[in-house]
Amino acid sequence: MNDAVQNIVHFLLMIVFLIIYLLAFIIVKPFLINHRRRISTLTLKISYLIYLLVLLVFVYLFMFFGTTDLEYQISNLLFIFILICLFLPNLGILLRRNFEKYRTEYNYMFSLINIIVVVFIILKLVQHNWFLIN
Repeated sequence: MNDAVQNIVHFLLMIVFLIIYLLAFIIVKPFLINHRRRISTLTLKISYLIYLLVLLVFVYLFMFFGTTDLEYQISNLLFIFILICLFLPNLGILLRRNFEKYRTEYNYMFSLINIIVVVFIILKLVQHNWFLIN
């Protein structure tokens, strides 16, 4: 019975994450490109969608396959970095319309931030062996 309930929770969480990703895809509109800033806009949108995919995988693996003894695994500094990784790229994609004058530089800067966050999350996943699911 416990395995059946756990499988249902896994399935429901996958559905919820898929809906979140599809909604982000619809809101970000990666194929709607600004004609003056084509490359920077496309770079920002694609890097954000890759970031979101990696973040959702990280959350899923953390919830179901992470350690239960969390306070011994994650330091305060790492916890702060994970919180920054959670909020900074999302703020970047939400606030991009407020930076009209320096939009190209803004897009490239947050594309780089998204890529750095993705690399950081993947390194943490590999470090904690969450890819090696039993």
